[in-house]
Amino acid sequence: MIRPTSIYATLLFFIFLTFPLLQLSSCASETDLLKEISEAAEEPNAISNAKITNFSFLSVDNNGLTTDIIGTLDENTKTVYVELDPLLIPIEKLVPTIVISPGSTVSPTSKATQDFSHERTYTVTAENGTKETYKIIPSIIGNICTSNLQDSGPIKVSADNQRIENLYIRTSNQHGIEINNYTGVVISNCIIEYTGKFMGIKFTSADNLTIKNCSIKYVNAPAKGPLEDADRNCIEGIGSQNIVITNVRVEDGSTGIRLNQCDNSILKYIEGHNMRGPFPRGQLVQYDKCIGGLLENFSVINDREIAWTEDNVSIYKSGGQQIKKGLIVGNNSPTGVGVLFEDQNTEGARGGYGGIVEDVDFLEMGNGVVSSVEGSKNVSFTRIRAKQIICGDLGQNRGKSTSNSLIFGAFGTTANTGGNSINNCIVFNSCNPTNIVWPEHNFDVIDYRTDIDFEPRNPIVLNFNCD
Repeated sequence: MIRPTSIYATLLFFIFLTFPLLQLSSCASETDLLKEISEAAEEPNAISNAKITNFSFLSVDNNGLTTDIIGTLDENTKTVYVELDPLLIPIEKLVPTIVISPGSTVSPTSKATQDFSHERTYTVTAENGTKETYKIIPSIIGNICTSNLQDSGPIKVSADNQRIENLYIRTSNQHGIEINNYTGVVISNCIIEYTGKFMGIKFTSADNLTIKNCSIKYVNAPAKGPLEDADRNCIEGIGSQNIVITNVRVEDGSTGIRLNQCDNSILKYIEGHNMRGPFPRGQLVQYDKCIGGLLENFSVINDREIAWTEDNVSIYKSGGQQIKKGLIVGNNSPTGVGVLFEDQNTEGARGGYGGIVEDVDFLEMGNGVVSSVEGSKNVSFTRIRAKQIICGDLGQNRGKSTSNSLIFGAFGTTANTGGNSINNCIVFNSCNPTNIVWPEHNFDVIDYRTDIDFEPRNPIVLNFNCD
């Protein structure tokens, strides 16, 4: 029989013999592992870390800037877009601030003065030597004329986020620019001249569209009176959300801007001239079944012996629109008014009840100034000012006003349910001083004066001049 002590002794002897071999094996494995890690660390990183993450012009570095200019970065195309106004800043000598990925470098360097009157190129280099090239493309505000734009025929957008810039577009056989089912498109610094039975810009299902710094004109219009048909709008949009239209001039189209089921649009600095109709067009802006929307800082000047108007601003089957800081001159329609809210409760209407018209001046109105009618209500008219109202012939043999030159209207709603208000308004030297408000029972507040003259707001005059 083997004793336990003998077994223990045998095991200890075996371990003593094999332990050095285990140590050698362990040391060899550890050395190989460290070598593999070291070799892997020396290999170049396959993922590029060469990026521009922010490009801007800071007011502290650039004379003439009161606020910082932040570029719009498109990482997919390695492009940065910046808007520059040569009337405010010397664009040939600007100091950019460039933020890049950690450990990388950029050439030319950040804070180095450059000429940004044209496209610039910057190269970013990562620690591992990987390089990326970025284009900086300036949009020059207020520097738009045929001599510094590229000639172009009509354009059909073909991709999301496509940019159409610095073009002089002329067309007679299709829309100047057409967008169908693409989002994020930007149209900037363009002059569009169109004719025939087409639109200057026509878009459908084009969410987040931006139109800025553009002049759009229907050419070959008759010397006076309406166009041949009502389908020749400067801009028309259907079923598109969050549209932004700024610094845009529209002229001689059937309607300047027509939006159908376009919710939450922003329209600012809109200059309009001689809307041509015919019925049912003739507006500077028309909202059709739209939810909300802002029209601010705008003017439309209609020569009553040339234009063929309906309502100057029409809010049809739409609710929640805000019409602010505007000037409306000239309406020769016997049935149209300056700003009209109508049919907010009929089939297909969207946006509910209500809206705002404030700080808008009206001159040479015929049939009416502002109205909330035919099922619309809860509209606030604040600081409206009107004078030079027309009681006689409206021009071009269109006859006389069908409302006897009413100023504030609220008919077509059950008595005492209109909920509209007239707040701190002025009506000066009306041609029919007994026809200011009708019917009064559909206004909860009636506050206006007739004994004070006023100097009208200045029209919007956008700069599309190289000078």
